[in-house]
Amino acid sequence: MPSVHSILFFGEILPGHDAISCRRQLQVLLKCQPETMDSVFSGTRVSLRRGLNETEALRYQARLEAIGLRIMIEPPLTPPVAPEPEPTPVRGPTPPLAPQPAPQAVRETAPGPVPAALAAAPIDLMVCPACGEEQPRRTLCRACSIDMPRFAASRAAPPPAKAESPAVTHMLTPAEPPSELADSGIVGLGFRGRFGRRNFLLTGLLTFGGSLALAILIFTLGIPGMLIGGLGLLLMFIYGTRCTVFRLHDLGLSGWWTLVTWIPYLGGVAALLLLVVPGEKRSNAWGEPARPVSVVGLLGGLALIGAAIFFAISLFGTQLPSIPELPNMPGKDTGRAAFTQHYDASRDRIVMYSLSTCGFCAEKRQQFDSMGVRYVELVIDEDPAAEARLNLRLREAGLGNGAIGTPIIEVNGTLLPNNPSLGEIGLHLSRATKI
Repeated sequence: MPSVHSILFFGEILPGHDAISCRRQLQVLLKCQPETMDSVFSGTRVSLRRGLNETEALRYQARLEAIGLRIMIEPPLTPPVAPEPEPTPVRGPTPPLAPQPAPQAVRETAPGPVPAALAAAPIDLMVCPACGEEQPRRTLCRACSIDMPRFAASRAAPPPAKAESPAVTHMLTPAEPPSELADSGIVGLGFRGRFGRRNFLLTGLLTFGGSLALAILIFTLGIPGMLIGGLGLLLMFIYGTRCTVFRLHDLGLSGWWTLVTWIPYLGGVAALLLLVVPGEKRSNAWGEPARPVSVVGLLGGLALIGAAIFFAISLFGTQLPSIPELPNMPGKDTGRAAFTQHYDASRDRIVMYSLSTCGFCAEKRQQFDSMGVRYVELVIDEDPAAEARLNLRLREAGLGNGAIGTPIIEVNGTLLPNNPSLGEIGLHLSRATKI
C-alpha cells in the first residue's frame, strides 16, 4: 500500500531568501488573507498539504523550496532502491551489430500534473505608480484600485501643447455674458436653489416676525391656538432652515452645514458670517445666482418686524410677571417695619414648612430669629407627619397641583407658598388692615 505524506512548515526561511518576499509569494499561492500568514509564520507546526504520494510530495517540496521555505515531509521519503542487474545469458559468438543511427536528443517528458496552487510560474511583482504598493502583476491596484497601466501611460504622456492665438484675436473676443439671474427664492419650501446676503437677511426677518406672530396667537387663544400655532412654528422652522441652506448653496457649500448653525454660540457666529461673506458670482451646482430683493422690500421687512414687536409689547407688557423682591436686599423696603408694627406674638400664629437642604428656608429662619418672631418650623423631609399635614393644607387651599417652592409660611391659617416676603406676610397678621 503506498504511503501518504504531509508537507510541514515551521516558519523557517532558507538562507539567501527574503522573509517578506517569501511571505508574499506563499500568500499568493495559498490565496489567503494576510492575517492567515501570521499563524503560518508563527514557528509552530503548520501542515500545508496532506494526503500526498511520494511523487506529489517531491513536487511540493521543490516548489516551496524554490520560493525560499524550509519544509519537511512526514513521514520521510524512503530513498529509491536501485534494481539488481539481470544476469547476462551465455550465448555463442555475438553477431556484428548493424550500424545504428546517430543518437538524437531525447526530450524529457514533463512530470504528471501539478496542483494549480503550486504549479504557478514564478511570481512577477510590480509596484503601483500611484500609491507604491508592491503586488503581483495585475491591472487594478489592490490598495488604491487605480488602473495602473492607464495611470502610468497618462503620467508618461507629454502635456498637450497649447495653441497660441494672436493677441489681436484675443482682444476682439467678446466678453463672456453674465449668468442669467434666477428667481429670488424668497417664497417656497423647496431646498434646491440659492440666494445672496440681502435675501438671507429678509428671509431671516420674515422668519422671526412669523414666529413672533404665532407666539402671540398661542398666548392669546390659549389651548385652542396651540395646535395652529404649533403647526405654524414647525413651518417657520422648515422655512428658516431652507433660508440657511440657500445661503450656503450660494457660497458653494453643502446644505448639511446648516447643522453648525444649531450649535449654541457657534451658530450665532456662523449666521453672522453668512450675512457678510459674498457668494459666487457664476452658476454652480445649485443653480444660477438669485435676483436680490430691492431696498424697499428689505425696509418693508424691517418695518414689519418693528410693528410686530410693538404690538407684542403693547398687548402683553402689562401682563409680564414682575421680578419678586429679594429679602434683605440693601436699599429695598421689604415691609420689615410694617411687619414689626402689626405683629402681635400673643395672637399671630406663624408656621414655616421648610426643607433641611433649602437655602431660602435657612435665610427666612435667620430673618425671623433676628426680628424676634415667634414661629413653629416643620421640616417636611425629616418629619413624615409634617409632610402629611402640609399636603392636607395644600389640598384644602387648592394649591395641590404644580410645583411649590419652599419655605411655605402659614399665617393665621393662610398658606403663603414660594418664600413670601415680609410685606406679603404682614398682610395676613391679626392687626393688619393694609400695609
